[in-house]
Amino acid sequence: MLIWGFKTIFRTLSGGVFHCPQCGGDRQYHLKQARRWFTLFFIPIFPYKQQGTHVECATCGGTFHDTVLQGATSAQISAQLAQGMRALAVAVVRVTGLPSTAARTAAAGAVAEAGVAGYTVAQLDADLAGAPVDLPPILVPLGDQLQPQGREWLLSRAAMIAAADGGIGSAERALLDQVGGLLQMTPAHVTGVVETAQRNVPRG
Repeated sequence: MLIWGFKTIFRTLSGGVFHCPQCGGDRQYHLKQARRWFTLFFIPIFPYKQQGTHVECATCGGTFHDTVLQGATSAQISAQLAQGMRALAVAVVRVTGLPSTAARTAAAGAVAEAGVAGYTVAQLDADLAGAPVDLPPILVPLGDQLQPQGREWLLSRAAMIAAADGGIGSAERALLDQVGGLLQMTPAHVTGVVETAQRNVPRG
């Protein structure tokens, strides 16, 4: 009869919320570390060898490399999308020079739709009075994290703001091209999204 051996025991180091690749949404996780123990009569006596760490989903039980924690959660992406749309709306309205009521209304609506509840034209005007926002630090991470549909949505709303006063000028189009590049979209993709957005702008 074998009275001694080794057993792997897992210890929880920390926990929190992460985006579970297996569940496809935000879930609670446990960061666990494995360690081999020497056992006598199946009882752990002393630690033998420390092994690696892994992330375990509290819902599905799936285990992942701890680099999965570097990814943004759905809630974080939603907040970044709202921030990105707000910065983008201000940039598009500002580049028009003398923004029309239609453009400002479209901008406020797009920001509210993105998740900034109750965002109004008055708040947009306050944002316009502030310092210009540097778009790359905001949009580049979104380009990494958003699915193609999310990138298209962001660019299309910007294009609809630009076209709300009757058309897209050269300065506005240059900005839209820049935005598409920051979102990792090809020039052809940008053109398609912008043209579709122009056709979808409500006409009074």
